[in-house]
Amino acid sequence: MEAIGKELELGTKRNGGSVTHSLSDQVYDWLSEEIIRGNIQYGDRLNIKSIASRLNVSPMPIRDALKRLEMEKLVIIKPRSTCYVRVPTKRMTLEAVAARRMLELFAVQEIYSSITTAQLGDLKRILDQMAEVLRRGVNRRTRAVIEEYIELDRQFHTEICALARNEYVNRFYRETSMHLNMSFRYGVGVCHGLEATYRDHQQIYNHLEANSAEAIAVLEEHLLHSRQNILNEPTFQLLED
Repeated sequence: MEAIGKELELGTKRNGGSVTHSLSDQVYDWLSEEIIRGNIQYGDRLNIKSIASRLNVSPMPIRDALKRLEMEKLVIIKPRSTCYVRVPTKRMTLEAVAARRMLELFAVQEIYSSITTAQLGDLKRILDQMAEVLRRGVNRRTRAVIEEYIELDRQFHTEICALARNEYVNRFYRETSMHLNMSFRYGVGVCHGLEATYRDHQQIYNHLEANSAEAIAVLEEHLLHSRQNILNEPTFQLLED
């Protein structure tokens, strides 16, 4: 299966004449985002020439980006430049789940007592979008509705970590997200109680807005439910130990 996402026009970004991100960095960011969103899935073959053509770049930055992903144990590069997205083991998945829990709880512990409503603006925007998706899908829970909600769920949890304003937390959380991309965690067309998930998110937001430590307890319970959903997912049961 060729795992090529939406077409992007990549170019070297400059700020005052100085390079801010290399082309390899931009390709790496694009590939990472495609994995996180589930547009590139576990086991997919990554064709360097096809990606280079789609992104309008030479093969070299593609190879550089794939080498970085290989070091992060996200892809497997075989002879003759054959590359596949690594299929995780049960152990790898559970370790990523544990890392996600630690990072998000740390972030909330850091911010809950001093965060302002203004600083929570992006989190509220995501929450409102979740409510709208659920409203539109109330009578028919289509695959498109589920996928849209799952993407907003990813944004919600990513924003929680971003609010801590800690570069290392953000970096490690992004890597963890790549190991737990949404298509794997939820399965195609599978719904794990979106309304209950939304209520948890609403409570987390309300407690943060009130500068209440209850945000920590609600988040921890929410993440425990998420972990159990993963354990119950048939896709997880098929993984090697």
